Amino acid sequence: MPKKPEYVSIAETLKAEVLAGQYDGSSLPSNAALAERFDVNEKTAGRAVQHLTAEGVLIYRPGMRAIPKPPELRATSWPMTGRYARARAAQGLLFAGDVNGNVRKETVAREWVDAPPVVASLLKLDAGARIFRRHSRTYLNDVVTENTLMFFPEGIVREVPALEVDSQIRVVALIESAGHVVTRTENQIRARIATADESEIFDLAEHSVVFEQSHGTFGADGEPLEAVINVRPAQGNVITFDTFEAPISENEE
Repeated sequence: MPKKPEYVSIAETLKAEVLAGQYDGSSLPSNAALAERFDVNEKTAGRAVQHLTAEGVLIYRPGMRAIPKPPELRATSWPMTGRYARARAAQGLLFAGDVNGNVRKETVAREWVDAPPVVASLLKLDAGARIFRRHSRTYLNDVVTENTLMFFPEGIVREVPALEVDSQIRVVALIESAGHVVTRTENQIRARIATADESEIFDLAEHSVVFEQSHGTFGADGEPLEAVINVRPAQGNVITFDTFEAPISENEE
């Protein structure tokens, strides 16, 4: 039986302490203190904290220590189908009865493109720089609910060539396999009028509103790893949830 990764064991210990109320009203120790406690390096300690953040147990912000998420807001596992990494949703945001077996994500295209300005800004590149784009769509009961564009710097694709060819949506697992640790995201969200293409994708009336959420993903040393643009209709079949592509365990495909 494969040995459990150190960060998973640390995360399990911390989770038990959080759920027992040990850190109620206070923050968790720093990564340095956790590293000393568990006799590991700070990178491993930080990964354990990130693992619990992805599970919805902790709240973490760059430059601040992690704190327990209030019990009423702790994440609830949202069953997903196929290869769509782990997903978590805050209590009260689940679609009753609609989430099990009816959500799927498909890759539409994988190609090299010139970086649009917003993506170049998130990836700290010059506009027009050569980057790799993965295009996917999320369906709820076969209705398109989200149009997603994921962008990767050329250097990251050289380190993780599977990003070009892997049909599975396991971005963080692939990037972390190359030695990076995802530590933070930089998020923007705006409401705007749908483009003609988006109106067709989502079957929207003319001048309908969509939400565009863009974020950059950064590693432990501040290195840009990925930029994502998600577009969802503002009403109708919109899905609202927090998604984390947490590290894949040995028992997951």
